Amino acid sequence: MAIIGKIRERSGLLLVLVGGAMAAFILTDLFSGRGNGRQDQVLGTVGGEEISAVEYERRVNDEIESYRNDFGQQVDAQVTEQVRNSVWQEMVKERVMMPQVEEAGFSITKSEYDDIRFGDNILPEFKNQQNFKGEDGQVSKERLQQYFSNVQLNAPVYHAIQKQRIMDNRMYSKYTTLVKKSVYVNSAQAKDDYLAKNTKTSFNFVGKRYDSEPDSLFKVEDKDLRRFYDQHKNDKQYKQQASRKFEYVLFPVKASAADREAGKLDLEELKASFAAAKNDSTFAIMNSDSRTYNMAPYTEGAADKLNDSLIVNASVGTVIGPYQQGEQWKLVKVHELADVPEARVRHILLSTGKEKSDDDVKKLADSLLTVVKRDRSKFEDMVVKFSEDPGSNTKEKGGVYDWFDKKQMVPEFTAASFDEKVGAITIAKTTYGFHIVEVLGQRSRQERRVVTIERDMKASPATFKEEYKKANDFSLRNKDLDSFKKSAEEMGLQVTPVDELRSDMRFVPGLQDANSTVTWANRAEIGKLSEPIQSGDNYVVGILTGIRAEGAPQLEDVRETFTKEVVKEKKAEAWTEKMKGKDLATLVSEMGLQQQTAPDLALNASSLPGGYSETRVIGEIFALENGQTSVPLKGDMAVYVVNVTGDTPAPEPQDLNIDKASLVQRAQSRIDGSLFNALKEAVGVKDDRSKFY
Repeated sequence: MAIIGKIRERSGLLLVLVGGAMAAFILTDLFSGRGNGRQDQVLGTVGGEEISAVEYERRVNDEIESYRNDFGQQVDAQVTEQVRNSVWQEMVKERVMMPQVEEAGFSITKSEYDDIRFGDNILPEFKNQQNFKGEDGQVSKERLQQYFSNVQLNAPVYHAIQKQRIMDNRMYSKYTTLVKKSVYVNSAQAKDDYLAKNTKTSFNFVGKRYDSEPDSLFKVEDKDLRRFYDQHKNDKQYKQQASRKFEYVLFPVKASAADREAGKLDLEELKASFAAAKNDSTFAIMNSDSRTYNMAPYTEGAADKLNDSLIVNASVGTVIGPYQQGEQWKLVKVHELADVPEARVRHILLSTGKEKSDDDVKKLADSLLTVVKRDRSKFEDMVVKFSEDPGSNTKEKGGVYDWFDKKQMVPEFTAASFDEKVGAITIAKTTYGFHIVEVLGQRSRQERRVVTIERDMKASPATFKEEYKKANDFSLRNKDLDSFKKSAEEMGLQVTPVDELRSDMRFVPGLQDANSTVTWANRAEIGKLSEPIQSGDNYVVGILTGIRAEGAPQLEDVRETFTKEVVKEKKAEAWTEKMKGKDLATLVSEMGLQQQTAPDLALNASSLPGGYSETRVIGEIFALENGQTSVPLKGDMAVYVVNVTGDTPAPEPQDLNIDKASLVQRAQSRIDGSLFNALKEAVGVKDDRSKFY
């Protein structure tokens, strides 16, 4: 039976409450650019099993339609890409893990399915949602039952998606638990780990770092580079994934003066309707680019001087604007004038915890309360002497918190500040400790709350058309990389290189929405310019400059990396000759090196004092005899000479059970994050979506 782990994909069971009643897994993506014959395409394989475009697209579309219809949410390019990736990951996981889960004999019954939704073992994703909790702060089974009934009745497509995810994740979780419980560490492994931790050596050393001299002093000839390439091109760390590289220029589409004026006029036409609207929330959601409703206190000075004055003096129901703020036009409606209670207090905080018993702190609080009630003039002195609130315990502040409303403090402190009369001095217990609170003043201020409709200053279709013409002309006039770069320079356009675009990548540095550009790059021929590709509010023209095959890299692809490695070799060779046969004192004197000490370094250490990460060198040091000075040791960061000053063998272990438990725990902690990836690698997963989308 294969060893398999369950991992939470980004698309996993993360709930988002919608409208205070609905919850949704993070949804992730929709197909774009469907072409004829797509139903016959194979998007990839998992262990030789094909994933067809038909199944993939159906599941993606179900996600998107559920997101739109069941939850009334907009689907933008980012959400689309998320859905696309989550569906792919789910389909891969089903093919990688589910056969093993079924082979193990796991299943989930109807009673178990109900139990993890609204029974005695509710999943954390539901249990921790605030809207599913009752007045006592505990999860409400009744609310959860009502939620799932509503989903089944009102969102049948989402209900099916949600049910399958819950059941699949439960099955994966069972299998992961089985794998974790199967982890075993024997006595020999535990002893090896114990010895590695407790076998120690002490030594002095010097290190000549590779970055201590410039690379330019060490010439690399082509034959040196070719030799290193032939020796190391098949090393695992240099194995390259299939990728493409290209360069591109952006033609940004910006709103013209006419576009800006048109946006302003559009809001002008909404002004009367906004003023007459009975439901500001619906009106704002329908007409604001953000598609959100937010009634918020207006901060004086947030608008320009004229409109700010109009807003702060307007009566309820008045609409001001449109006015410009940044790259937006705004309409602001005064929704209400609310009276907001405020309090001004001073307090002494006696913190609890950190070996302080609540009883002892309470006794001190009672004593201070008696003192300040008897003589209020001593309050400030008590603040400076006893208060542990860094925000108000200075002599200048005297423990005072100036005017604040009921939302700014913790509930117990708020009650002491607002429920008591001015002049009252009481004790309030909060999570911070005990507060001696004196109410200095109470008042009510008027808060002007507004609803805002925002419109981005967007380019019109006509403006997009004009910019497309420029980009298209650029694409037609230039036939190769040289003319591409020269023309871009003449036009003041920046050429952006993309050195590596792998098949699993959908992000391109500098692009807002890279999907179409990625699709072009994965289909393009070297040296051919693209047609203008829309990317958010830009047009992109790119030229493919290289294709890398999977496996051993070409020399040109690793020239820079391998040149640095050859330079390190040359430095190590030169410095080894200088350091041979010399003790540390001589090396310090002749080469200006600094002697360092490593006391009681453990065998399982991975770095030397001073920030040298040198696992192999540490192994060589432990092979030295006590009192022995090493030959020059070539490391990853420097060349070292070491003098061992003392060895400390590990004492015989008395009880290895603790070491066993620690090793088991470490192994189990890696299961969630590594087994699924390991299994994918074992069966082989090929993702060819980039060829089609």
